[in-house]
Amino acid sequence: MKSILFPTLFLLSSFISFSQEATVSSYDAMVQSVSNGSISMILPIEVSADDVDRYSAYYTAFFETSYDVSSREVTFNMVNNDAKSRRVILRFLGANKIQNVKVGDKSFLIGDFYDSFLK
Repeated sequence: MKSILFPTLFLLSSFISFSQEATVSSYDAMVQSVSNGSISMILPIEVSADDVDRYSAYYTAFFETSYDVSSREVTFNMVNNDAKSRRVILRFLGANKIQNVKVGDKSFLIGDFYDSFLK
């Protein structure tokens, strides 16, 4: 029993510790930023400015990013503000190992975040 319990707990704790979460201050702020094509969120401390630059370079056909290091706020300025282009934000988040986005008090898996806000 111990031989099964320890690996299970280890994998579970590893998964939880690597789960990173981006944050948006409120539901209204998210809705407003999507409608104007300038989507902002706070990235976890584990994401560096180099990570933002490196991963956003792949998606310049869809958005440009600006990143404030002191506040950790990234802003996606959409080239075309449509659902297909906004979906690419999920690739950026995934590349940075972000699995959840907290909007106000509620945390969304990135797929649910897309369905709720970016679609």
